[in-house]
Amino acid sequence: MRPPKAPESWDQRFLTVAMHVASWSKDRSTKVGAIAVRDRRILATGYNGLPAGVLDSDERLDNRDLKLAMTIHAEQNCVSYAARNGVCLAASTFYIWPVMTCSQCAGLLIQVDAARVIVPDFVEPLRWQESFDQARQMFSEAGVSVARIPMRGPIEPATDESEGEHEAPLPFGQ
Repeated sequence: MRPPKAPESWDQRFLTVAMHVASWSKDRSTKVGAIAVRDRRILATGYNGLPAGVLDSDERLDNRDLKLAMTIHAEQNCVSYAARNGVCLAASTFYIWPVMTCSQCAGLLIQVDAARVIVPDFVEPLRWQESFDQARQMFSEAGVSVARIPMRGPIEPATDESEGEHEAPLPFGQ
């Protein structure tokens, strides 16, 4: 029995962790995960959902407008978790799965002095394109680098070398 083949790079490894964190979201349509990393150590994690202590009932999750009004983004949860635990995120890299950071979260990541933002190289949903473009502009002006990393190869922990090359699951049922 061979051990699982590791992803090609640390960026792929951490995007894989962000993918796992995204799976914790109860949102049925969009599951987003974020992790903050510095010196190859995870500092904080977050996923999109209702705030802690707020009931995430089917009624709220099924009503799109209500859900959007109440949801905390993965990046916001990640930063909040770090703040609650006294963790400084300056000079950290944020790995976001499966989409680019929105403009509101970009402002937050700039304020905590993020150094880099890494996202998978997937097709971005058009409905959020304007916000993604604004986020990229903000990051550029603030000196935060953004990279889109291809997610090819055996990235799943149980994948065996002999099974060949696989691609990461695509977001949003694509």
